[in-house]
This record gives sequence, structure tokens and C-alpha cells, in this order.
Amino acid sequence: MTPAGFASAFEAHKAGRLDEAERGYRQVLAIHPKHADAWHLLGVIEQQRGRSAASVEHIQRALALSGPHAGYLTNLGITLEALGRGAESVAALEKAVRLEPNAFGAHFALANGLRGLGRLEDAAARYKRALILQPNNASAYNNLGNTQQDLGRFDEAVASYRRTVTLQPTHARAHYNLGTLFRAAGRLDDAAASFRQALSIVPDMAEAHVNLGVVLHDLGHLEQAIEHARKAIALDPKDPAGYNNLGAVQRDLGQLDEAMESYAAAIALHPDLAEARHNEGVALQRLGREDEALEKFQHAQNLKGDFLEAEQNAALIMLMRGDFKAGWDGYECRWRRNIPALGLRNFPYPWWRGERDEGAVLVWGEQGLGDKILYASMLPDLMAQGHAVVWETDARLVNLFERSFPGLKAVVKRNPPDVETQRTDIRWQSPLASLGRWLRTSAESFPKRKSYLAVDETRRLHYRTLLEAPSTTGPIIGISWISRNPALGHHKTLDLKQWAPILRMPGARFVDLQYGDTTIERAEAEAELGVSITHIPDLDLREDIDGVAALAAACDLVISVSNTTAHLAAAVGRPTWIIVPAATGNLWYWMRGSDPTPWYPTATIIRQNAPGQWQDVMARLCDRLQAQLQLQQIN
Repeated sequence: MTPAGFASAFEAHKAGRLDEAERGYRQVLAIHPKHADAWHLLGVIEQQRGRSAASVEHIQRALALSGPHAGYLTNLGITLEALGRGAESVAALEKAVRLEPNAFGAHFALANGLRGLGRLEDAAARYKRALILQPNNASAYNNLGNTQQDLGRFDEAVASYRRTVTLQPTHARAHYNLGTLFRAAGRLDDAAASFRQALSIVPDMAEAHVNLGVVLHDLGHLEQAIEHARKAIALDPKDPAGYNNLGAVQRDLGQLDEAMESYAAAIALHPDLAEARHNEGVALQRLGREDEALEKFQHAQNLKGDFLEAEQNAALIMLMRGDFKAGWDGYECRWRRNIPALGLRNFPYPWWRGERDEGAVLVWGEQGLGDKILYASMLPDLMAQGHAVVWETDARLVNLFERSFPGLKAVVKRNPPDVETQRTDIRWQSPLASLGRWLRTSAESFPKRKSYLAVDETRRLHYRTLLEAPSTTGPIIGISWISRNPALGHHKTLDLKQWAPILRMPGARFVDLQYGDTTIERAEAEAELGVSITHIPDLDLREDIDGVAALAAACDLVISVSNTTAHLAAAVGRPTWIIVPAATGNLWYWMRGSDPTPWYPTATIIRQNAPGQWQDVMARLCDRLQAQLQLQQIN
């Protein structure tokens, strides 16, 4: 028989009047101290108030009075989980489901407990069992999606989250979870849409503002990214992630001092936040303070074990400083980062690690076209060790490099990879840049050769004849002013009109070496500046790399920003003046300060003094060119 007062206490409990319900249960227990339901529900009230230790005590007392009881065990398991006593929680919940196999709540709580213990496969199976009992439970689908995400089952997790929002369109957390999945998969537009949907439901979800800001940053919408980073900070000023993300956007807007302040705020809140230490390093690197940046990258690695981005950035600074052994070793971490743009290839051969045994090495190109031209300078060194070399590369480079390196077999990159038909004696494979780990270990290991690419001499003579028209005099200077690198190009590019001091200089003739369609830009520059830039109309400056090499070789001098043209001109041995930005876009192989690059003996590096300041660069170029024109000597 139910004691007087229990029913009214229970009704108050269901209505959320916890103080009234607690008084009622205690009154019942004062008269009936062995009333198990009252002890259990008193424990539930303590659980609802977040007083888990008291809740466990009360529920355990109820169980001692009642014996095994599925409902009591379920709430005991939930409370033990809240206390971090995961193994005890799971044990209680397993008893509950044995007692009542069709209790959704027990299965759901057990699944949560198993996930907390890292038993993900068991947790996923238990969520699915719970969903058999309640097929339209949005929370179970959401938690199943979380577990599938932890297991790396992207498609299954997406399906579970989508089922969640179909059942409950206002489930903000499921929209947010979809966003995190899409962001991790690189589906940035989908990620932004999901984060925005979450915020339309819960506008004050700070973590959604943080992640939407990160995605907008990655999409290049920097002003919007800053807005959401600031909202995240306003909502949760003690979360270092907001300041760290704000700093990243400020950095890419060129607001480097402000970025350093944001990173300092993040570090003040979380001194061991490796990401903020790393980002400090990136900002310092862009300020041209590479030694300080290296310290930050190394600190970030110490804080966060296998921090691959920090390891790679540290390696690039070491390479820039000429510490080739440590730099190359560290740079190998790029393959563990699993970045699709790097172009990791899947061939069934062990990686070459400096072996001198006989046998062919399959070398596959990586990164951009200019990088391939630069690093391919190591192929003759590999061949000189007695190795046959198969080089998988862009179709545009095949003729040029087979002519330059007799015996080299260049094959066009295909997907899926297919080179086995080219040779039967391949023993090893190597990414192109990784050859440096074994062949460019010191400054002395760089050959002092003027060039390493052999152009089509017939085409070179043809272009030279065209350029030496009877009506022209003076040295022939090829120019290239644009980098089309999607990440760094705008830092390395000049408007053609900024070349006015050079182009107006008497005694020189200028030739277009800029790949891509620049018809309008050249016409505008020629009209406004009153200069003429020779353009070869039947030469495709993007696709016909063999022809561009011949045209560059026909010039007396090439002046170029840091792009493919610069690499090509220097590789064919032309005097090449390479314009390099002060910070972002100053790639490691151009070295630093007054150092020449060991990769190209005929190259001269003209460095920007401060980010974005090109006027001084042009003034120095003019002085240098004028001096050499007066001496009638180009080098």
C-alpha cells in the first residue's frame, strides 16, 4: 500500500517542483524508513540537482531494500557515470538490461556508459538496440552519430545526424555535429550551412560561432570569420579557442600585432594550448622573425606530442637556415599529415632511403610545378649513383626532362597509379622532395652547375631571332609578375603597373613570360605606361613548358616573382632575378637575409623589406638594372 503523501510528492516531482517533492518524500520516509521508491526518487532529485554523490547513496539504499530493480539500477548507472565511475556505471546498467531487456532507457544509458569507457563498437550496437525499441528517438540517433564519428565512419555518422534532424529539426547539437563532420571532410560550404543552422536554433552556442569562424576563415571570408570569432569570445570569454581563432584571422588579414595580442590572451587562459603557441610561431614567421618562430613551433611540439603542422613548419625554418640534415628529417612528417594536395601516391615498393644497391627507383612528383622543377635537380645525382630512374610527373615536363637527363624515363601521372608497364626492375619509390634527405645534406652537397635543364635549341634560336628584330636594340629581359598559387599567390604577386620604373627604363626590351591570359593587363599597362612588352602569340605560356623554357633561355635576363617561371628560367641557366616577399610566401628554398639560394647558382634573390611594400623592391631593381645596362653586362 502506498503511504499517504507519496502520491502528492510524486505529482510535484513530475511537475518539476523539486523542493515540494523532496519535502514529501522525506515526510514519507520519516514514517516509513524502508520505503524503497521514496529513497529512489529522493536520489533522482539529487541527481537532477547535480548532487551525484548523495544520489548514489539514496539509490543504493533503495536497492538494498528492494533487491534487483531495473529502474533503480538504470538511474544508479546514470549517476555513477556522472561521477566518472564508468566501470561501475556499466556494471549497474548491464544488470538493468538483463532484468528488463525491452527498457529503452537502460539500453540508451548503457550505450552512453560504454562510449564513455571507449568501447565504441559495443556502444554503437547498444544504441542500435535502443533504436529498435524507440525508432524515432532523436537523442539516440545523435549519440549513435557521435559514436560512428569516433569510429571514423563518416557516411554512417552523417546518416545518423541527418536522421536526428529529420526527427527533430530543432536539434541544434545534431546540426552542429554535422558541421564538425563536414569541416573534417573538407566540405566547408556544407559545414558552414550546418553551423549556421545550429545558430539559428541556439544563437548563443559559443562553440558553433568558434567553428563557423574557422570554416569562414578557411573559405577566405575573413571579415565574417572575425565577426563570429568575436561573438564566441563575448559568449565565452574564458574559452581560449575563441581568441586563438580570432588571432588566426587577424594574422591572415595582415594584422600581425593584433594577432599576437589574441594569441597572448589565449595563452593566458591556457598556457599549454599548443595550437596558440604554434599560431604565435606562424605570426612571428610572417613578421620575418624566424628564429623566434622556430622556438614557438618546437614549444608547441613539446606540448602536443605528434603536432605535425608545428613539426613541418619547424622543419621548413631549419631548411631555410641551412640546417639541412635536421630540416629534411623533420619535413618527412608532411606525409603523416595526409593532406590531399601533397599528392601522396600508392605504389607497392619500399621507400628509398639512400640505398646504393642496383635497381630502379620510382620517383613521383609532389607539390606545385615550380617545386617539381626545383627538386628534380636531384634526379641526375640519383642516376649518378647507378640507379635507373622512373619519374612520374606532369605531362608538361616529360619532353624537357627526358632531353635534359639522358636515360631518365619520365611517365605521365595517372590515377590510379600505373607505372609497372614502364620497367620491371623497380625496387624502391620516393617522393621527389624526399630525395633531399639523402642528396642535399649540406651546403657542399649542392652542385655548382650553371644549369641542369637542356632546352630545345631549335626553338631557342627561333625565339632569339624573333626577339632580335632589326628595329630593336638592348638586352632582352623576360618578365613574370603573377603567382597563381591559391594559398600564397596574392602575397607574391605584383600588378604589372607596379613595374613601371623597370618597364620605362631605356636600353632594354621586355618579353612576356607570364603564364595565363594577361591580354587585358598587358594592354592597359602598355597604354598607360607607353611601353611595349613583346608577346609570342603562338606560345602557350601555361601548357607548353618546353617552349617557355626555350623562350626564357633566349632572354639575356629574366626578372620574375616567385613562381614557376622563376624556377624554369634559373634551371635553364639564365641570369634570373627573383622577387621574394618579406614574410608570407617567402618559401624556404629562397633562404633568408643576404643568403643566395644554393639551388640556382644563376639566381639573385631580391627581397622585400616589409610585407606588402613593393616600391622599395622596384627602386632597388631599377638601380641594379641601370648599373648593369651602363656596363653592358647582365648577370
